[in-house]
Amino acid sequence: MKGKKLKDLEESFESGAINKKEYEKKKKEIKNMPEKARKAEEEEVKESKLKSDRILIIGVILLISAFAAAFSWIILTKEQPKTLDQLHELNLKGELEEEQGYMHNNAYSFVKFDDLWYTQLVSPKGSRFYNIQFRFGPREVEPIEIEGFLDRELFNDATNYYVTFDPTGNDFSHVTLAVADFNQHMTNVFFKAPIAACDKNETFACEGRPVINCDNTDDIVLYIKEANKTRVYYDDNCMVVEGNGFELVKGVDRILYNLYGMMEQ
Repeated sequence: MKGKKLKDLEESFESGAINKKEYEKKKKEIKNMPEKARKAEEEEVKESKLKSDRILIIGVILLISAFAAAFSWIILTKEQPKTLDQLHELNLKGELEEEQGYMHNNAYSFVKFDDLWYTQLVSPKGSRFYNIQFRFGPREVEPIEIEGFLDRELFNDATNYYVTFDPTGNDFSHVTLAVADFNQHMTNVFFKAPIAACDKNETFACEGRPVINCDNTDDIVLYIKEANKTRVYYDDNCMVVEGNGFELVKGVDRILYNLYGMMEQ
């Protein structure tokens, strides 16, 4: 610090701003400057530098924040797809991420909306156009194989079908969800009416309902069975889904994809 003051003093003397007497006097004062005063002055300079650095940092932060806010505004104000038709249009153009939509077998556009997968098709019975929904997309149920044989002619001709389950089971919520999803497709697209049944008459809920399994009727049956292992199979007139939790729902979706002709067994 003394060196800088002496240099400034010399420049003042050389420029004629001060005479030699004043120069010598101030030079002596600088050389005799107390250490404490010198340190205080150094601290003052450091503090000044810190303030300058803080101003610079704050300026950079404000600039970054302003940029981030502007970028967020652009994202938020950018028009987002609001309808299934718009999502399908983007999907067909390949402009959706895979978790938002994809093409199945290069024929069916699947898009995710409100945690459900949607596709569009004409009903098997005629010329109606549907946006149909599934809880699981084709890629999620693809690993599940459907064993056995289903009498397709019997299924196509049927106007009713039985839905049966074990009323003494422990996973009634997922059984109900699987049945409800299946019934929605059968009623709205395949035009078939469900008949609620049980595989045994051991609870109040099953009083007055038919006792149905795969062996005691020739009509179409959906049989939901609670089991530790997931298995889906056909048994002539009977469609059976075994599993627990959401595996029951996934098994039902797998059957539906096959009935729609979107996936082979």
